[in-house]
Formats: sequence, C-alpha cells, structure tokens
Amino acid sequence: MMTVVRYMRCAIALILCTAVFQLWVHRSDKLARTSVATADNMELHVNKSSGKPLTNLTSVSVVNVVLPASFQPRYEKFPCRKMTLTNMTFPICHFTGDYISAFLARGKYYEGGLVSRFVRLLRLDRQLQLIDIGANIGVYSLPAARVAHVIAVEPNWRAMLRLAKSVDLGGVSSNITLVHNAVHSDRRTVSMSITPGNQGGGRLTKCKLTPNKSCDTSVLASVRTILLNDLLPLTRSKSALIKVDVEGHEADIFTEPSAGQFFDQVDVPSVELEWVFCKRRSAHIVQRLINFFYSRNYTAFTLRNTKLETHYRSWPYNIMFKKGNRTDIVL
Repeated sequence: MMTVVRYMRCAIALILCTAVFQLWVHRSDKLARTSVATADNMELHVNKSSGKPLTNLTSVSVVNVVLPASFQPRYEKFPCRKMTLTNMTFPICHFTGDYISAFLARGKYYEGGLVSRFVRLLRLDRQLQLIDIGANIGVYSLPAARVAHVIAVEPNWRAMLRLAKSVDLGGVSSNITLVHNAVHSDRRTVSMSITPGNQGGGRLTKCKLTPNKSCDTSVLASVRTILLNDLLPLTRSKSALIKVDVEGHEADIFTEPSAGQFFDQVDVPSVELEWVFCKRRSAHIVQRLINFFYSRNYTAFTLRNTKLETHYRSWPYNIMFKKGNRTDIVL
C-alpha cells in the first residue's frame, strides 16, 4: 500500500514539474517572438528610458525609446568586436560587408580622430550631453556614453539592433537613451531606403519598389518621424552638443516650429553636421537652415575652426555651426 502511495506522489510531482516547464518554455518563446516581431514591425518599446520620465510634453507618444536589454535577436546574427578609442575599450556590433563596418573589421575606427575630439569636448565640460542624430551603429554614441549622457537617434532598425546589443554588452545602458525614429520638420510615417553596401546611407523617401524594381534602393520599412523638440523630456542637462548625419535631411530638422523650443531650453554650443548632401537641396530650403542658425547668433566653421565666409555651396563635406564666440569649442 505504501509503495502505491509513493508511486502516486511521484507521478503527481512529475506531472506538475512537466506542466511548469512547458509553461516556462511557452512564455520564453513568446517573449522571444515578441522581441523579433517588435523590431520587424517598427513597434519598439515606447515611452520608457533610463533617464527622466516622459512627462510635460503631449507628443511623447510618438517617441520610440528602445530598452537595450530587451533585444535578443533570434533570426539575425552579427559580429561584435572590442574597439579601443581614447584609452577606452568597448564592444561594437556591426554589419558584414558594410562601408563603415569594413573599417571596424580591419581593426580601424571609422572617423576615429573626429570622434576622439568629440569625446575630449565632453570630458572638458561634464555638463554637456551628446545628441547623436543618425547614430547608425554607434561610432559616436558608444564612446561618448562612457563620459557623458547620450541620446542616440537612429531610424534604421537593423542598425538600432546592433547599437542596442553594443550598449547592453558594454554596460552603458544607464548613460544612453536609444530612440528609434527619424527627426524631421513634422510628425508622420514615411518610408526609408538604404543605399546598397552602406547601411548608414538611409534616406527618407516616397519611393516604393515596383515589380520590375524601378527604384534602385531597397526600401526597408516605414518609420515614424519626430521633432527635435520631442527629445526635450529625454535630456538630462541644459547643455548639449549635437551631431547630425542624415544624408541631406539636415535642413528638415532645424526649422523654427520643429526645433525652436529645443534651442530655447537647451544651450547648444555647437552643431556638427554633414554638409555634402545638404547643400544640394533647393536654395530656399538651405537658406532656411542657415537662417535658423544665424538668427540665433551661430557662425559656420570648418571642423578645424576656420570661419566659412564663402558661398554655402563651396563649404566642405562636414561643417560646424558654433554659437557666439565660443573659443572653447574646437573639434
């Protein structure tokens, strides 16, 4: 009789353990599927960050803030390697065969000299934070997050996937806020295309691929645009450097309705932006961008601190708008 009782108890315990295990497996698989589907559908974690709560701004619901540890990709594997810059060693996850990633694969840091100078400025003034618009895989954001708070904005979810993994591996989640949006002059949903071989060459576009592939770029997906003003609740100080690399859309970021509030509330000593594509826009759009800065007492400089006094179409590949007479801001 005692043997039968023991057998029944063991059987019941085994059934309970099996049920608990199956429940755990189901829940884990569901969470993993949710993470991947979230990335694929561009519906990343919203309204959460390691910084300030998203309050006092009615538009915060459009800001997609990514939680780095939540990304556990199951269907895409990518390399991560240790890189060293300005005596800091940190992991950076990248693409295979991509333009910028090719530098990293050879052990060379892309734009290492310029990034090092950004890090130096952030070290000199601990009140500064970095707003990295067009962060890509984090060439600027990852080292900067080791000396200052960073808001990294990237619309390409494949690049954001790698950036989030790098942040998690490097243990800097508390010092960087990842935003999966494009910054523009208005809020809407747009398509995004990528230049083959350059994941950092993403552009907002109205082009849609036809069956005969009449559009020579591959459309990724739709992405939501936000205003620069929408980043205000994520800032942690009243002073910030801004770096912008958005393939010619720089002029769409800095308009009075979309960015004026940010510049009114945050002291921005300098804005570094890629000029080579921006200067090709129509004259009235480029002039609107220049007037935005000139009206706020900014002056255009080369990255070597030479004042630009020629026509804007002759300005170099990258430029810097510097506020007032700030002699301490020299890249």
